[in-house]
Amino acid sequence: MKTRSKKDHTMDQHQPARVPVPLPERLLEARPPSVAFRFGRGRTGGTTMLDIAIQFALLAGRPVLVGDGDRRNPTLTGLYPADAEGEALPPPESDETADIKDWITSTIGTALSRQQSLMVDLSGGDRAMQEYGRDLGVVDLCEAHGFAPVGFFSCGPEMDDFDHILSIWNAGYFRPKHSILIFNEHLILQGRTPQGAFDPIISRPELADLIRAGVKPMFMPRLPCMGEMRRAGLSFVQAASGGIGADGRPFDPVRQFMVKQFLVKVMNELGRIGALGWMP
Repeated sequence: MKTRSKKDHTMDQHQPARVPVPLPERLLEARPPSVAFRFGRGRTGGTTMLDIAIQFALLAGRPVLVGDGDRRNPTLTGLYPADAEGEALPPPESDETADIKDWITSTIGTALSRQQSLMVDLSGGDRAMQEYGRDLGVVDLCEAHGFAPVGFFSCGPEMDDFDHILSIWNAGYFRPKHSILIFNEHLILQGRTPQGAFDPIISRPELADLIRAGVKPMFMPRLPCMGEMRRAGLSFVQAASGGIGADGRPFDPVRQFMVKQFLVKVMNELGRIGALGWMP
């Protein structure tokens, strides 16, 4: 009979309730609150990565506010209503740059006042953020208030996806020392491997420049049942736990296991790049 180690017992003591997968000790360690922004072209997986980060923070017992600036496709607002864990703050009044800039000010101000981490999904508001960054150093603001700024930069295998990230980084308005470049395997065409699909980007000298600047590249694995999970209206944790979907039925065991595997793979990638200790 296998005897559990002291380390295993310590991890169990710190596991929050309803955790469908073991959480690494590094993810559970105390840390200052964060302000995390996601950047990238639409449908490259940035919102998914923010959602995962929100789920991990809540599992670790860290309160999170959600700033969903995507008025046309408010995915995070639907997943985190105001009366649920991971409260979604009110959206911008319009898609106009002035309104988005006002919304950024209000949203960050709320997080600083409450001393809670904030996850911001602008999804197309890059121009507003660029103007905002010229007026105010967001990284400096966060650090002055004891918050850790974090950047999530999502990228598919198309070269335009990477060029978009480069344009944002080179503009210089948000370059936190904690930044992740997410290569989204879900966008790879069938029959291609992640290495083959992303090799043209990985071989570019500009990627080496980003890495030297502190950006950590990682691969986000494909989740075959992502569409079914979203249609069921379930979060990653709810799906992995067999939660009841919008159709009144529990998420089936096979797809539960898919989601669990997905979450473990993401945690392993975050551990590989040394990000577990500074995730929000």
